[in-house]
Amino acid sequence: MEDITHPEDAPGNAQLLAQHLPSGTPFQIEKRYVRPDGSLIWCAVNMSFVRDEAAHVVSMIAIAQDINDRKLAEDKAWASHNLLQSVIDSVQDLIFVKDREGRYVLMNRYAAEGCGVQEGQRDYDLVPHDIAESFIEIDRLVMASGQSLAVEEVVPIHGELRTFQTIKVPWRQNGDIVGVIGVARDLTERFEAEARLRASEQQLAALIDNLPGAVYTCVPSAPWLLTYVSDGAEALTGYPAADFMEQKLTWADLVHPGDLASLEAAIAHSIEAQLPFSLTYRITTREGEERWVNERGKGVYDASGAPILLEGFVSDVTAQWQAEERIRWAAQHDPLTGLPNRRLFQDRLEEALRRAAAAGRKVGLLLLDLDHLKKVNDTLGHDAGDALLQTVADQLIQSVRSSDTVARNGGDEFAIILPGLESEREMWSHIGPVLGRLQEPFSHSGRVMACGASMGASLWPDHGDDAETLLKQADIALYAAKTTGRGKVMMFEPAMRAEAQRRTTMLSLARAAVDEHRIEPFYQPKVFLDSGKLAGFEALLRWRNPQAGIELPSTIQAAFEDPSLGIALGQQMHDVVFADMRRWLDTGLNFGHVGINVSTAEFLGGDLAERVLNRLKAAGVPPHFLELEVTETVFLGWSSPFVERALRTLSAEGVKIALDDFGTGYASLSHLKQFPVDVIKIDRSFVHDLAHNADDTAILQAVLNLGKSLNITTVAEGVETETQASYLRAQGCVLGQGFLFGRPTMKTLIPNLIASWRPPSTRPGIL
Repeated sequence: MEDITHPEDAPGNAQLLAQHLPSGTPFQIEKRYVRPDGSLIWCAVNMSFVRDEAAHVVSMIAIAQDINDRKLAEDKAWASHNLLQSVIDSVQDLIFVKDREGRYVLMNRYAAEGCGVQEGQRDYDLVPHDIAESFIEIDRLVMASGQSLAVEEVVPIHGELRTFQTIKVPWRQNGDIVGVIGVARDLTERFEAEARLRASEQQLAALIDNLPGAVYTCVPSAPWLLTYVSDGAEALTGYPAADFMEQKLTWADLVHPGDLASLEAAIAHSIEAQLPFSLTYRITTREGEERWVNERGKGVYDASGAPILLEGFVSDVTAQWQAEERIRWAAQHDPLTGLPNRRLFQDRLEEALRRAAAAGRKVGLLLLDLDHLKKVNDTLGHDAGDALLQTVADQLIQSVRSSDTVARNGGDEFAIILPGLESEREMWSHIGPVLGRLQEPFSHSGRVMACGASMGASLWPDHGDDAETLLKQADIALYAAKTTGRGKVMMFEPAMRAEAQRRTTMLSLARAAVDEHRIEPFYQPKVFLDSGKLAGFEALLRWRNPQAGIELPSTIQAAFEDPSLGIALGQQMHDVVFADMRRWLDTGLNFGHVGINVSTAEFLGGDLAERVLNRLKAAGVPPHFLELEVTETVFLGWSSPFVERALRTLSAEGVKIALDDFGTGYASLSHLKQFPVDVIKIDRSFVHDLAHNADDTAILQAVLNLGKSLNITTVAEGVETETQASYLRAQGCVLGQGFLFGRPTMKTLIPNLIASWRPPSTRPGIL
């Protein structure tokens, strides 16, 4: 038998025989035999022993039973079992089978390792009692109902309680339910992520609903049906968010009819270009109030690029828009009369000429000078003078067409633009009513006054090809009217050259002053309004006339507009001022800084910055002691590129840049953005009547707030009274300049002025 035993089974058979032979105890073994043809057969062999009378084993009896079919079936079943176990072990879920008594009969590796379960164990052996009870209760329901069941269960994995979604189904054999099969998936991370997402969404919703505006999503085309809008919509529009969501109204219902087309165009362009958009427009609230809003939004697109919705944010910018509008209005209008100022007048004149050229029409221009304003101011006071100016403004508006422009160019000068004329005769027909209204008397404080005006007229294109020439010819005609007697109207004629002569005289005086070094700076102090301490000075140009002594720059005003003389005047002024500054530095004099005005002509050479910096270097004066004050005319015309380059170069070297006459209409908000402005000088016209004129006060506050928000130093010019200084200080104005603190002073007196300067606590009456 040993010869036909399978070699792999022989050692085991021999060992088993050796164990039982001494005692003669029967035994059974399953083994493989090798047939003559080499095939194998499984047999169950029963071995018994025969003993003699002395109980010694003398022989063996072996009975072999063919069990080959059974062994083959068992091998096949075991292979299937191994395959099933391999499959379920590859799954990261818990997979298990329990019999009706709750004993685990099968589990995958994840269940065995994570829960520590072994075959034959029950839930009570593995988890706390309360958790085991919940498992068993679900098992009973499944077996009783015969239906599958999905539940959330808490299962300890390596000692950590984790949340699983478990699906349990009945285990059936031969139609009978013999247990439960379960698959459990760990959803702990997903549930935690969902909880975090819910918390984040709640926080985001709370944040959105508390934003001062409306967050929305809507259909990307008008009337923009809203699919979502935040609670902020109610504060913005007066309508609750639900009204929009329920489509009781659309956003287009609120948009001002005059702005609807602009909004449609902006959104359509945004969708087409797939770019964000931003637009400020008007809406009408539930209460009928008109508000300005700013909408910023963008389209959302599907995979093909087609728009599916619009999302964005709408905020209330009414207060901001009104403040900006007031500043814009102040920058373009005369604060006393409300008429367009010189800047707006020039823009409208240019526009009138463009339209006339296109229509083949003419444009008339009238310049008016009031004849007796100074007399009224001197005899009746400035209140009467202001009333006169306001009355004249009203009379002029009433005497012209709605298409005409009436402007106040400053002082006692007004201008009227008469567009769309056919001839000079028609222009004269419009001049008559104007002159007639101005001759009407008016009453002020019980006194009847009359104030005529001198007028100069010019006609485009008869008297000039452009606005500048037309204005010049009208100014020449005005001068001629004033020289021939007040209350006259003169139409420009080529023979009027008196103005040219006056200009020639100015240029001649200025040229002689430069050549003979008769330019002299006078210094006016600037004061910190909060402490009364000396901040610095403004160097004001004066020139010495051999016949008349010290004269103001107005006597040579034309020279500042002349390219060569303007530069020469500036250079000589710089040389003298820089030498004074160096001398004061050498003596240890703390003079703060010195500001110098720069004319338009000085920028035209294109090298102003280099000339100023070279002169500072030659004089040994650090740039931060200098402040350049840029007058209003510098920003006008084609010199603007020279201005920007020069100012940026100077600013980079430490020279401070001051924007002069801010608020008079020449300086605009765009200049604060375009140029490196450190200082805003508020024109004296806003300071003069701030205690009595609400408009001046409002504009002044707006400018001061603008300075604060942009971190720009503010200086008030023309401070003449303690009341003005106190008000300016209370409103946050940084510096003051005017007769209250000191008149322009020659340089020889500056050291003594600085030495004797006292703060307000020791100078009664100041601040």
